[in-house]
Amino acid sequence: MGEEKETFIEVRNVNKKFEDKTVLKNVNLNIKEMEPLGLLGKSGAGKSVLLRMLRGTDEYAPDSGDIIFRLAYCPGCTWIEGPSRVGDKCPKCATEFEFKEVNFWQDKEMRRTLKSAIAIMLQRSFALYSDESVIWNILEALERTRYPKSKRLKKVYEILESVKMLHRVNMPDTRDLSGGEKQRMVLARQLALAPILLLADEPTGTLDHETAKVVHRALIETTRGGTTFLVTSHWPYVIRELTEETVWFDKGEIVEYGNTDDVVTAFEKEVGEIQREEFKKFGDPIIRMEHLKKYYFSASRGVVKAVDDVTLEVNENEIFGVVGHSGAGKTSLMRIVCHLDSGTGGNAWVRVGESWYEASKKDAGTFIENGVIVGGMTEWRSHFVGVLHQEYSLFPKLTIWANLTTGIGLSMPDDLAKMKVKFVLEGVGFSDEEIAEVLPKTHDELSVGEKQRVLIAQLLMKEPNIAVLDEPTGTMDPVTKRYVGETIIKARENLGITFVIVTHDLDFAEKVCDRVAKMEQGKVVEIEDFRDL
Repeated sequence: MGEEKETFIEVRNVNKKFEDKTVLKNVNLNIKEMEPLGLLGKSGAGKSVLLRMLRGTDEYAPDSGDIIFRLAYCPGCTWIEGPSRVGDKCPKCATEFEFKEVNFWQDKEMRRTLKSAIAIMLQRSFALYSDESVIWNILEALERTRYPKSKRLKKVYEILESVKMLHRVNMPDTRDLSGGEKQRMVLARQLALAPILLLADEPTGTLDHETAKVVHRALIETTRGGTTFLVTSHWPYVIRELTEETVWFDKGEIVEYGNTDDVVTAFEKEVGEIQREEFKKFGDPIIRMEHLKKYYFSASRGVVKAVDDVTLEVNENEIFGVVGHSGAGKTSLMRIVCHLDSGTGGNAWVRVGESWYEASKKDAGTFIENGVIVGGMTEWRSHFVGVLHQEYSLFPKLTIWANLTTGIGLSMPDDLAKMKVKFVLEGVGFSDEEIAEVLPKTHDELSVGEKQRVLIAQLLMKEPNIAVLDEPTGTMDPVTKRYVGETIIKARENLGITFVIVTHDLDFAEKVCDRVAKMEQGKVVEIEDFRDL
């Protein structure tokens, strides 16, 4: 147990009505500084109302009662921090912080100052400049806080690393990001504002379970030891993952307040399963094939049906396997999805952000969800689908460092390139010690398993939305196969990448993939689900 945390916010006898409905009733709560706090309850319990009241949203002003902030206040420049900083020097002007108690809804001037130090993440609002780059979105937030211009770019990289988004640093516009990546970018923008209080209202409520886990890890790591963090959810597992203390709300009143495990256990015992039908393991479809065909004529074999009327979907953040013997059609199928070959019938669509792109035609067209084509895109951007072919190898005369940077055309300052390389190598399972050892080596000095892990890292350095691995294990021994399988699973967990694995090795596919499609003579004859194993 650490030392007792200071009280940061006091909620005193707060009441609130909307029309004739009571939404908060006699709420009393002491919120500790830098202690992750969960607000748990069914929909309409009052938890989101309290969150917006703490944010200072005008229409959520309490009808009665007070909200008191206990602050470290700089009289020189009005910079504010949490109460534990009283007596320290202000980082902006070096004046000593003084203790200040603020009645949030009575002191209008201080409320305005405080609101600039309070950040909020909402369930559905991505709050991003969707036609601007990943970097620009954070630079703009840093500019608003007057962060020193010469230090901004390095700060961008540090923030992206903290929210597990450094593998998207070169993404030209955020509309191409997945839902989970957009939520992490919203978090990145909020962190750029250097908040003393971060409020998250159902931040992963619309995300699938696997994507939510990546966002949760980013929230935990970015707020630990620095920012007071409050999160609302009706999902008990979310509150368990993110918080230390929890308040259980029901009909605007506090039912119980205390240790998260104790409160959540009591909540589950009384309430049971909540809206479980909403729960999804993975995201929405990201690849969709409809009656896809690839026929061609062979002088010796006549008409060859390499892909014969295939209809299937791959979900976002899934590890999906395509298995079959040599000649079954699995590589032909994925070459169409990767926009390397055209189909001769049907369609294959790839979703990037909220837009769908036709992969099976020479010209890639964008369509909206009702199927109406709204553009004739001839550009197939390289980050849509990245592919690691079986015959690929590392550049033999280059070091691993060069293989991951200049060798693939990556152009950025060395110190920033080091951050991205380290981030991606950690994402595929290398430790800090292993990274230091492998970077100066050439491919001849690596084991087979290390080479394959570096090849996967090299692919991810190019920032694909979907990574296709064609026979990633080849003729490897069982131990090396296990390492490669762990690499793929860790990359999904750490980076939120969707993988498609094309392989003849059914045993490997069963161990690594969530679902596996079996192909024979160009057809998908079976799809097996291994998610519950």
